[in-house]
Amino acid sequence: MRKLAFAATTAAFLAPMPVSAATIDTFKVANWTVGAYTNNTTSRFSHCAASGRYKNGLTLIFSVTETLQWGISFLNPEWNIREGREIDIDFKIDNGRVNYARARAVNSKQIVAKLPDSVELFNQFRYGSRLVVSINDGRPVPFNLSDTNQMLTEVLRCAQRYKGYVDRGGGGLNQGSRDLGSRDERLSRIPDDSDDLRGERRQPQQQQPQQTTSQQAAVGPTAESRAEAMEIATNILRRANFDIPVQKPEQLSDELRNKFDAVWRGEGMLGTLRILDGPRATTLDKVRGGLISSDAVTCKGKFASGALPAMSGSQSQSIFTSCEGESNWSVYYIAIPRRQGGLYLIGISGSGEVASRLQNVANAYRTVALEVLER
Repeated sequence: MRKLAFAATTAAFLAPMPVSAATIDTFKVANWTVGAYTNNTTSRFSHCAASGRYKNGLTLIFSVTETLQWGISFLNPEWNIREGREIDIDFKIDNGRVNYARARAVNSKQIVAKLPDSVELFNQFRYGSRLVVSINDGRPVPFNLSDTNQMLTEVLRCAQRYKGYVDRGGGGLNQGSRDLGSRDERLSRIPDDSDDLRGERRQPQQQQPQQTTSQQAAVGPTAESRAEAMEIATNILRRANFDIPVQKPEQLSDELRNKFDAVWRGEGMLGTLRILDGPRATTLDKVRGGLISSDAVTCKGKFASGALPAMSGSQSQSIFTSCEGESNWSVYYIAIPRRQGGLYLIGISGSGEVASRLQNVANAYRTVALEVLER
């Protein structure tokens, strides 16, 4: 595991540096608010952070920097601390040993402490149930560690995802790439008339040449492609900490079974994986163009689409399409070159309320998929 140490702050809650931070992206993980931020002086990515406010009046913040340094922070609007003052804190997770740290007041309302480069401590926060903190020998203050496994995993991935990012437009991803993130994973479908990621309902007929039954059968899954896809999808779901099983072919409708090599469902979204090789082979450009054009036809409202820049060192391409109308939907696609030839095409889709929060899920899939398939 790479080094973990203290992180700089969120724009809203943390300010360990004299300059403020510009927001690249924000999203929710359970009851935590997670964000990625740049340094306003350099416009480079500085850190990701997650904050949660508790009934005891304190806001608890965890953050991870570009170099994977991590730390913890506490904010209380009732405090009046001299900026720069150093304060001792001790804390214990569940029935573990007492840990000690030295915090610094970054303003009158907030203190920040570095945490040791310890995988063991990081995992205690991830899997623990209760944190008890004593600040400057004061009375112990309890915090329930709800959803910290998912939250800390996402904060760490967030820092890995934006490593090397530079905001060249001055607006961060909230004005561009955040929307592109919702486009991120629409590449999971092969663009043809029988494709439908928004559920098992068929969409209106698309204006493309019809395939014959024999042609459709020729591009369907094989036993070999299905076995490979099932193994890959299971690995991605496990690494992403999604407790979602890959469905067996007999559990699927004919449309899904005859189209995709692997399918999974969870929390209102549908995930798919296709291996585009042999008779199903295509190119990244054809996949991207076909997906956008076919999805635009099915949208009966305001249509949006776009592409994310490739992650550093990656040959993958990621796009998204979305529709706002009587029925809102979003789909994220990731196309990844396959070492043996061809492409992997991953798709994550959702409609209604799920569509509005699909970006967070898609970002997690993208990061893990690249770890599984490119490294």
